[in-house]
Amino acid sequence: MIIRKEHALALLNAKSQEEKGIACQITVKSEEEPYIELELQNLLEQGSSPIEYVLTYWGRNLVYLLEEMVKKGVIKHPSEWDDRFRWIGSEVIAMIESSIKSGGLTGEEIFEALKERGFAEETHEEKKGWFKEINEYAKSIYEIYQNAKPRLEISKELANYIASMPTGPAETSALPEHGRFPLLLESMRLISFSVPNSDVYTLSGLGQAVQKACQTLAPAFETVINEDYMYSLLKVLDSGIEALSEQEREVLEALAFINDKGELLPAGEALVEVYHLWSEKVYRPVKTFNLETLDAELLIGIEKVWKKNKENPEIIPTAEEIVHFLLEKPLKEYKHLKEWYGRMINQAMGYQKKEELKKKWAEVKNLEELFKHFWEKGNQWYERLFDTVKESLYSLEAFNLISSEVDEKSGKVVYKFTKYGEKVLKDIKEKGVREIKADAVKAISITKTQFGAPNYKWYEEAVNEHLVGGGYPTKSGKLYEELAYNIYRLPHLTRFELMVLHKIPEYGMFLDELFKEFDETLKEEVQYAVNKLEARYILDVLPNSGLALTEAGKLIKKALSGVPEGIANPINPVIVRILQAIKQVGNLYVKERNVRILPKNWEEAIKMSGLDKNTFEKEIAVARIAGYIGKTSLHESALEILEAVELMNK
Repeated sequence: MIIRKEHALALLNAKSQEEKGIACQITVKSEEEPYIELELQNLLEQGSSPIEYVLTYWGRNLVYLLEEMVKKGVIKHPSEWDDRFRWIGSEVIAMIESSIKSGGLTGEEIFEALKERGFAEETHEEKKGWFKEINEYAKSIYEIYQNAKPRLEISKELANYIASMPTGPAETSALPEHGRFPLLLESMRLISFSVPNSDVYTLSGLGQAVQKACQTLAPAFETVINEDYMYSLLKVLDSGIEALSEQEREVLEALAFINDKGELLPAGEALVEVYHLWSEKVYRPVKTFNLETLDAELLIGIEKVWKKNKENPEIIPTAEEIVHFLLEKPLKEYKHLKEWYGRMINQAMGYQKKEELKKKWAEVKNLEELFKHFWEKGNQWYERLFDTVKESLYSLEAFNLISSEVDEKSGKVVYKFTKYGEKVLKDIKEKGVREIKADAVKAISITKTQFGAPNYKWYEEAVNEHLVGGGYPTKSGKLYEELAYNIYRLPHLTRFELMVLHKIPEYGMFLDELFKEFDETLKEEVQYAVNKLEARYILDVLPNSGLALTEAGKLIKKALSGVPEGIANPINPVIVRILQAIKQVGNLYVKERNVRILPKNWEEAIKMSGLDKNTFEKEIAVARIAGYIGKTSLHESALEILEAVELMNK
């Protein structure tokens, strides 16, 4: 949806003519372009002749709204607008939607952009203070957007433009110049621009589907995609080629949507996808992925240990052996981990220790010396390093990159790669160890939504991490987008991440407000916790930097509300596996909202969890302290966690 000066004036002209009882007639071809774009937006429709235009129901509502805003001085008359001023565009709709999801609050990042358009204002509540909120005009615009179903009509010339243009995300300045084609694309909701200033563009979910069709069809006619062609193709799917008229059959075959037997060709398959997105507006949720530098190092370590296992079967990738791998490498090979350990030590010991780390890093030669410096009393250094590694192993398992299972010969828990872990390891070998931030992956995954162009900061992260380049997702970018949607997630929260989660309400908080809940020296640590929470599909960070818990996140927060904050990993993949096993062998009591397990079934639960007895009992003890398990039953909080697991992977 796009309304600039020329579109607003065209709508006002159409209303003026309507009041006279006549249709708006456009006899000069060069003046018709904004009317064509408004017709594609379902704000105008053709009258009794091709040169006549009249307002649709939603177009009339939009004009009334505009006139009221002008009359009340909320916005200037369109005749006074700059020619390039985007009163409404995909980025404006995204800002309004983000504000709605934030309880009507805009946040600092987008307030001025919405206020300039007459869609936001500051309000005051006694004892609560001032709030920056969207107004009723913004909500009305959003309603019009939701209900005004756009048309879809792609000419041969436009199809060539779409087929050859970079998918995005990319800088808007790199968008190929070709007259009004970008306006046509936005009128049909095929392209989106970033919040708040349209710095980045991407083809929308519908736009990417249309591009696939344009790249595979045969441009046999002046119009290559329209609604009639889609409806004809549906006839083939429902009733076979015999249901088509001779003319319909000739058109679909000529455009390479079907062959002479009525079978779908690649262009036809793409057009079916176009139809579903256009008609049903069913888009996937925004999911993302996160990999820290230590996670990447441990994947390398696991592979190294498995290679040693071929030479010496007694060496197996247990947590202890992976720690030994880290200790064997000289510190100079861990330069990329400097900031990671800084955050971890900062969380545990305070900002001064983080500053001390920077100096110590240049003096010591290995991780053992480094950890001994900070935890030398009571010989705690090894325990701290082991806990750090264990935390990362939990994270890798939570993201379905590794699996833990009992080795039959030794009876110890070992770590193996999943198919996704092998793909990530290959990427690390090709591109090097680096952090993959949730924002960077989201810059790609958000593009498949209805109008999801990334926040410019996300785009910058994606470029810096080599996930986006040249106007397209890179090979790495496609990989981490694939992981975001295909991995089987299990919940995992560290002690610090739980502290952060406790501070976040269901909606209505912004990232800058969350930072203020902690000491300013912990800002970086809070940001990384947010990364993890979002990658685990517990939290959604909106384009306006608003924070909203997902449905799974709401359940996780509720289930962990009474958990003591002293537990290192209050929920982790191993505990979840134990809860799942107990639920399977136990008896569910619906009224009491718990699952009871008979004493004779405990051995079966251990077997089903895939853990050794020692690990099972250790994690059961943690689960009892956290309040998930009683002596013989799962509590309601455990069932909420298991329900959250289902939602995380829906």
